[in-house]
Amino acid sequence: MRLRIVVSFILCTLMVGAASQSSAAACYGGLAQSSDPISGDWDVSFKVEGTTTPATFKLKLDGENVTGTANSAHTGPGTVRDGSWVNGKLSFTLDFKTHESIAISGSLKDGKLVGEFRTEGFVSSWEAKKKAAATAVQSNAAGNAAPTAVSNSADPISGDWEATLEAQGTAVPVTLKLKLDGDKVTGTSESEHLGPGTLSKGSWAANKLSFTMDSAGMSIAVSGMLKDGKLAGEFDAGALKGIWQAKKK
Repeated sequence: MRLRIVVSFILCTLMVGAASQSSAAACYGGLAQSSDPISGDWDVSFKVEGTTTPATFKLKLDGENVTGTANSAHTGPGTVRDGSWVNGKLSFTLDFKTHESIAISGSLKDGKLVGEFRTEGFVSSWEAKKKAAATAVQSNAAGNAAPTAVSNSADPISGDWEATLEAQGTAVPVTLKLKLDGDKVTGTSESEHLGPGTLSKGSWAANKLSFTMDSAGMSIAVSGMLKDGKLAGEFDAGALKGIWQAKKK
């Protein structure tokens, strides 16, 4: 890979020749950008027995070494081990605290990462699309449009929610206080029936929310999606399973 970068650099220099500094900068800038197609945040889809499981990757390329982290509602947070990007081939192993390691292999195709993964005795496919940085177009004094970075204020999760857990014909009201930080969700819960609680293992990825509500000596696994401004999904308290929904205050 380094040899390819050096060769490209030489060709770029020869092509620029006596051209202007702006042309040279554009050439070298394009080279620097194309030499690292891996670093960044990725929205990932794992294909598992006819269903799609969303996840996120945060990858960093250093030479031929790849490091980073991963997260999904199914596996929880994980770290990248033995990562490499050589001859257009990506490979690494994801290690988790509560899930078997996942061996990842793939390549870059049409701007997406695609490949196979191995875990828990089976092999299936995965793909990932890189998250784009938020930009806005702003006219300059000369009337030319120029892209300027803007902060990402899209946070539909943080705040207070009036939730209702329903199972076996009984509805239990719960107040959730959620806070989103990147893909991580933290917060608390309050209910007359369950008492106060805390949220753990919270994540928000690909419009899917998941967390564990620890309250009254029990843990309730909660998953759901945001639709029409409301959260709705399922919960699992072991022997008791049901549905839930929430509306923001």
